[in-house]
Amino acid sequence: MEWMAKHQDLLVASYSKSEEYTVGETDGLVQVWATTLRTRPEATLTCQSEVLRVVSHPFQPNIVVGGTYAGYVVLWDIRAKRTPVMKSQLSSEAHSFPIYCLSVVGTERANTIISLSNNGRLCAWPMGMLTASPQKSIDLKHSAKEICALCMEFPQDDSNTFYVGGEDNFVYGGQIHSGAEADAEKPCIFDVLPDKSVQGHVAPITALSFHPSTAAWSKKHDYTQVLLSASMDWSIKLWHPKIAKAPLASFESSEDYTLDVKWCPTHPCVFASCDGEGFVDVWDLSNDMETPIFHARRDKSATHKVSWSPDGKRLAAGGSKGIISVYGVDKEVTFAQLYIYL
Repeated sequence: MEWMAKHQDLLVASYSKSEEYTVGETDGLVQVWATTLRTRPEATLTCQSEVLRVVSHPFQPNIVVGGTYAGYVVLWDIRAKRTPVMKSQLSSEAHSFPIYCLSVVGTERANTIISLSNNGRLCAWPMGMLTASPQKSIDLKHSAKEICALCMEFPQDDSNTFYVGGEDNFVYGGQIHSGAEADAEKPCIFDVLPDKSVQGHVAPITALSFHPSTAAWSKKHDYTQVLLSASMDWSIKLWHPKIAKAPLASFESSEDYTLDVKWCPTHPCVFASCDGEGFVDVWDLSNDMETPIFHARRDKSATHKVSWSPDGKRLAAGGSKGIISVYGVDKEVTFAQLYIYL
């Protein structure tokens, strides 16, 4: 689930199969919703495989990109038709496992789709070239061990450095292009969080979120390396990989799997999280380090995803029953700096 960058009142969401699924229905469903129209979606997109990850193209507002359970990367044009206008092909260099991680990185003139499947296969696809083999394909490994990834994040304005959360409870950092010609096809894993001597997460990592940065905040501090991780161990941890391999703080208010976490794009101290009990939490680190300032749930079903609108005024939460809730954010939420850490 993600808000569209160019149209801030539109939200795109992908859905799993319904409980009433019947043979003959399309497995993959993506819908675009407008906050001004709640009774029906603005657009409905389909494909033949369940869509596990969906992103709105940051530079082309009519383009939606999805990663599927069958290992395909698909591209829709919401102005054209319901089915994909482009789809990756099966090959030895592409994916053969479910794609849980997907990003569009780069600039308006040169952008690339980065996909990562559950078995650690990372592929780079130039926009408009999905039907060919990926431009780059690497298998993420650490000490000859395959990294089974559940989530992936790039720091803001960095299309080379990335971090992934693994099923083995660790967060791994690497670079797509190492810079060494001899190792051009090998992934460069340069960070493993935490060190073996430090206690980190004790269950698979479900979500990562790098701190956003604006000109107003970055005059004194660079927050773009501050990273949040959510885990099935019911906790959220705060990291600064360039400063320490140990977590700077741990937030443990949930009583079930923590399924997602997102920094607020407009408030440096604020982030949101959700869990398997259906709760949505909003944290303000300048106000309270122990308890969220907002803690509520719509029903008793799990809440899987949270997403902030680009202006930070709305928070969307998607649950296991297919319902999306949108919360308004009070303007009094603090703008205080993250001096407690940096």
